[in-house]
Amino acid sequence: KNYPGSTGSSSFGYIAGGQPGTISSIDRIDFSNDTASVSPKGPLSDGRNGMRAASPKEYGHPQFQTLLSGTYATPNTGYFAGGRLPSYASSIDRIDYSNDTATASPKGPLSDDRINLAATSSSSFGYFGGGTGTGAVTIVDRIDYLNDTSTASPKGPLSAMRTYLAATGNSNFGYFGGGLSGTSKSTVDRIDYSNDTATGAEKGPL
Repeated sequence: KNYPGSTGSSSFGYIAGGQPGTISSIDRIDFSNDTASVSPKGPLSDGRNGMRAASPKEYGHPQFQTLLSGTYATPNTGYFAGGRLPSYASSIDRIDYSNDTATASPKGPLSDDRINLAATSSSSFGYFGGGTGTGAVTIVDRIDYLNDTSTASPKGPLSAMRTYLAATGNSNFGYFGGGLSGTSKSTVDRIDYSNDTATGAEKGPL
């Protein structure tokens, strides 16, 4: 596969979609037996490439037991957003890790059609930033894991337009780094989950 999306739980990793063409298959890696061939799961609700994925944070979170009780988002789901099928898409598919042979459930969508974006997550929200829509964009969309049928809410934005960027984060902040906008970029933007309407704060750089 080329241009897939990926996310995971503490036990499994899920790699979905990609090309050639637009692939809908999902492969699962078992972290406890990672020399074995991956297991086909899913599929996505449609074939896509160039999407990104996020899952509710679970590690080291002070409310982890509350998370498990269902008061907050369950850490047993993964969300694959955006991509191309064959035109740019705003689609979001949710996979349920406890029932990962089922076809992914359409959710969302994003606020606009995008490909080659980046994604990270808090315990309650997923953040999908940058990418290519009508050119490179600064948009950051937030999906609410407890209300995942609603259209994602525009937040942020990033400090500059970028596509082909990457993201990571912890329970308090998300970091969107690198990318392309005319030339390659070394910029790192930090999103504060407690104040996510503010423009990303430049950190780093790479």
